[in-house]
Amino acid sequence: MKYLLTGTEMAEADSATSEVIGIPSIVLMERAALAVTNQITSRFGADRRVTVLAGPGNNGADGLAVGRLLIDKGYELQFLLLSPKEPPEGSSAMTQRKILEAYGAAPEVFDAGKMRAFRPAVIVDALFGTGLGRPLSGKAAEMAEEVNAFRAETGCTVVGLDLPSGISSEDGSVMGCAIRCDFTVTFAYYKRGHFLYPGSNYCGETILQQIGIHDRSFTCRGGQTPEMIMAERGDIREMLSQRDPGGNKGTFGKILIVAGSYAMCGAALLSAEACMRAGAGMVKIFTREENRVIIQEKLPEAMLAVYSALPQEPGEKQEEARRLAQKLRKDLAWADAVAIGPALGQGEEGRILLRTLLEEVSAGAVSGEETQRRKLKGIVIDADALRIIASDEEADRLLRERDKDTDCILTPHLAEFADLAHVSVREAAKDRIPLMRQLCERYGCTVIGKDARTLIVSHGRRQICMITNGNSGMATAGSGDVLTGITAAMLFAVSPGEGRGHRAATAAAYLHAEAGDICKKKFGERSMIAGDLVDALGDADALITDN
Repeated sequence: MKYLLTGTEMAEADSATSEVIGIPSIVLMERAALAVTNQITSRFGADRRVTVLAGPGNNGADGLAVGRLLIDKGYELQFLLLSPKEPPEGSSAMTQRKILEAYGAAPEVFDAGKMRAFRPAVIVDALFGTGLGRPLSGKAAEMAEEVNAFRAETGCTVVGLDLPSGISSEDGSVMGCAIRCDFTVTFAYYKRGHFLYPGSNYCGETILQQIGIHDRSFTCRGGQTPEMIMAERGDIREMLSQRDPGGNKGTFGKILIVAGSYAMCGAALLSAEACMRAGAGMVKIFTREENRVIIQEKLPEAMLAVYSALPQEPGEKQEEARRLAQKLRKDLAWADAVAIGPALGQGEEGRILLRTLLEEVSAGAVSGEETQRRKLKGIVIDADALRIIASDEEADRLLRERDKDTDCILTPHLAEFADLAHVSVREAAKDRIPLMRQLCERYGCTVIGKDARTLIVSHGRRQICMITNGNSGMATAGSGDVLTGITAAMLFAVSPGEGRGHRAATAAAYLHAEAGDICKKKFGERSMIAGDLVDALGDADALITDN
C-alpha cells in the first residue's frame, strides 16, 4: 500500500530526512528539480519557451532549480516571482536565486503583460505546492487567474510542482482559487489532494518521483507512519485467502440478503447476484412476496424466503409482525452472514426486520425454530437500514450493544452518512474523516464511506484506506447494492482473524471499483449500469488474483 500524505506529514518527513538521517535539503531539492526537468524534456523540445512562477518558499526554490537545469538543456526561460521581497539569507530560495544571478538569469516580479509577451509554451507552477495553509489571495490569486486564462487561450502546458497552487493537500479542496495543471510531478509520496476531488481535477496526470525520502523518515524521530494509505492490487491479493480446492458450497459462506420491499426487487437481485459472483457459496434472499416471480426467473441460483405485507387491523398487525420476526430468525439461524438494507423500505416492516437482526446479534447468537443457536460472522448494513438506524433509537441502541465478535460493516453514501452523523451533507463532506471515526467508535464497526473517492475507516484502527480506482460511471442506480453484496461475500473471501471486517471492506470496495474500470473500457462512463458491474466481477477478480 502507498501512503497518502498531508502537507504537514510531508514537511516532517522532509525535515527528518535532512536533520536526522543527514541528507542535505539542497540535495533533495536538486533531485526534485532533476525529476521535473526530465519530465519536461521528455515531452517538449528545447525550442519551447518556459516560464517559471516561483513563490517565496521551498516550492519556489524547486522551480528556480528546474528553470536553471532547463537553461542547461538549451531552453529559453523566464522567471517570474510572486513577491519582490528577498528570502532570508541562507535559505534554499536565496541559494537558488544567487545561482540564477550567476547564470545571468535573475528573476523578475510577476507581470501578466511580460508573461503574455514572452508567450511560453510551458508554465511551471512553483508558487506554493503542499505548503499552502490559507486561501490564495492578492497577487497569488491574480497569478492563478492569469495562468488559467492564458492556458485556456493558448493551449500552453502547465506543470505543477508537488501540488497545484491553491489545492489543499489535506482534502483536495480549492483554497480560494487554484492553478489548473496538465500534469503534476510530486516527490517521495502522493498527497491526499492528488486524489480527492476537486483537487484531482486540477492536478491533471500525477507523476510520483523518488528523491531520497523514505519510510524511515517518519519513524527516525519516534513518530508514526502516515494516517492514510491507498490500496493496490497486490495488497488485495494478499488479503484474499486461498480458496479451498476441497471445499463445498457451505465452505464459502451462506449469506442472507434482506432486501427489496414492494415492487423493489432490483436492489435485492443486484446484491444477491453480486454476492454470488464475488464467491459466496450460497445466497438466500429474504424479500416481499410480490418479488418472488421475477427473482426466481432472473436468479434461480439464489434461495428465496418471502413475507407478506403487514395487515392494517391493529390486532392482526401485531400478530403478523411477530410471525415476520420469527420467520427472519429462522433464516438467520441458517446464515453465516447477513446483508440488510437495499430497498428494504423505512416503514414498519423494515424496522421489524432490522430490529430482529440486531436483537439476535446483540444476544451474541441467532436462533430459529428447532435449530441450534449459532453466531453470525458478520453483518453488512446499507441503504434504508442505515436510515432506520439514524432515526430509530432502539435500532441505534441495539447496534451499539451488539456482540462485537460479529463484524459489522456500514456502507453509507454521503447523504446516508450525514443522516447517521446527524449533520448536513455539506458538514459531512467537510468533516468526513473525523465523523467517520466517531461512527466507528459509536458502533464498534467498519465504515465504507462511498463517494467519488471511497474511504474505509475501522474501529480501533488508526490507518484509513482510500480507494483510488473507479470512475464516475459508477454513480448509477444500483451500484451501491452491488457493493453490499460483494462486501458480504468478502467476509468469507479474506483471511480470518482480527481485522477481518476492515480487510473485507477494503477488498470489496477495491473489487467494486476494479469492475467499474472494466465497464468504463467496455461501455464508457456514460453508458454503464449496475448490472454491468456484476457481470465484470469475474474479470475484476482475475486481475486481482492473477500472479
